[in-house]
Amino acid sequence: MEDTCIYEVNGDKNGLRIVDGYNKIEQGYTDYMRDESNVYGSGVKRIYFPTSISNLVYAVREALDNGESLTISGGRTGICAGAVPYGGYIISLEKMKRVLKIWKDGNGNYLLKAQSGIRLNEISNILRNRIFSGIEVDEKFLEEKKRYFYPPDPTETSATLGGTVATNASGARTLYYGPTRNWVEELTVVLADGRVLKIKRGDIKGEDGVFRIPVANGGYFQVPVPRYNIPKVKHSAGYYSRKRMDLIDLFIGSEGTLGVIAEVTVRLVKEPDYLYGGVLFFDNEVDCIDFVENTRREFSPLALEYFDASSLNLLLAVKRDQGPTSEIPDYSENRYAVYLELFKNHYEDFIKLLDRFERYLFKYGIRSDEVISALNKRDHGRLKKFRHQVPEKINSIIAERKKSIPSLHKVGTDFSVPNGKLREMMSFYRETLNQSVIEYYIFGHIGNNHVHVNMVPHSEDELQRAKILYRRFCEMAVKLGGSVSAEHGIGKLKKEYLRILFDDSTISQMKKIKMTLDPEGMLNPGNLF
Repeated sequence: MEDTCIYEVNGDKNGLRIVDGYNKIEQGYTDYMRDESNVYGSGVKRIYFPTSISNLVYAVREALDNGESLTISGGRTGICAGAVPYGGYIISLEKMKRVLKIWKDGNGNYLLKAQSGIRLNEISNILRNRIFSGIEVDEKFLEEKKRYFYPPDPTETSATLGGTVATNASGARTLYYGPTRNWVEELTVVLADGRVLKIKRGDIKGEDGVFRIPVANGGYFQVPVPRYNIPKVKHSAGYYSRKRMDLIDLFIGSEGTLGVIAEVTVRLVKEPDYLYGGVLFFDNEVDCIDFVENTRREFSPLALEYFDASSLNLLLAVKRDQGPTSEIPDYSENRYAVYLELFKNHYEDFIKLLDRFERYLFKYGIRSDEVISALNKRDHGRLKKFRHQVPEKINSIIAERKKSIPSLHKVGTDFSVPNGKLREMMSFYRETLNQSVIEYYIFGHIGNNHVHVNMVPHSEDELQRAKILYRRFCEMAVKLGGSVSAEHGIGKLKKEYLRILFDDSTISQMKKIKMTLDPEGMLNPGNLF
């Protein structure tokens, strides 16, 4: 089956593990009742652990016949409760974790096809260490001297491939490579009626308001094409829409509401041969923004990340606690920082790049010996750990406070704004937060005009005030032409904010698409709507 179409597959229990019973699940499978949002679900009657498409088809058809909802569970690394179940059945994709094939397409790109439950770090390990046993691999790929990798760079590398497709996930290197959507070439999806849809990018474009999908035994299945505008920024909120839209893009970012992603084919690229990473320090936030905006134009960096003074001071406290064994570098208090990555694939070009960058820094009054730099694998690892310790420390702070007040949680933003609007958004954050007297930290993907404001309350009153501020920030981001969710999706927790971004007419279009593909509302109920 090479082209895009809907076809029948016989459901099969062979190899399908099923856990039955509310009490058994409540007692022994509590991890499947939550995700990283720390919201807990309840009332689940059955969990399926498929290993194949035929297992998936069996599970979906059985749920349909029994009138039960299905919550799709992958790595459960999301923070919007998208994988949190409320009754019905769960399909856990964790056993569907095989890489199936690596080959070269007609355009000279290497493609990797895998089951949707494989984790990103598992794909990385297979490619980096060339662990190809049991995988159908093109001989030309085996002969390649350079290593290849899958470019999307979500912070949580334990996320599953299918989960990142379902949320159009992104990360630090999205600045250069773009989000997950840019790298997906084919999907195999089990629909809500148990039929299987194979989608190949480029096969079906929306025309005259519909996608006309061939059915293997004759005829067509028609799905409405979204006809609304979405923000022209980093964006993961609701169903995608664009002119001459490709069918595959409807399913990417749909949060498991339109079908169960079973298999994914993605493009690979060569790893950068020469990579530079650096942390640069500034006296204030305005200088950081100046540097980011100019550097985007001058250098096409892989990544540009931001840390405000509170975030860096937090890490200095961690360094003091860790003592002399700490790998957190030395720097002064009350500074601001930008982390960036630059690369070239030829040594001579790389040396020229570093020389040019050193001269560029001189214009900002920054000497190269004041920069924390990484040129080898070990130092790159240290800088990556350094970057990730900010959210880890914030999470540990709120976990400690929850011991006294269990209802407490951090309130973190995920808003993005267009180029040219970041200064205004950052000013609004600062003015509003400084008046609130709530503890907060700002860090994240500044290169995409997408920073995370983490408000860390001490009390229930502060938590409620933080939620009010979150809504105000959301409204401002939308006013500036931005998105209410740049990378984390909507899930069950941010539905009200989707309605700040989109009007009733747009939401109605989305619901019509959902009803066409899932008329019983069986798949991931509570997500998006």
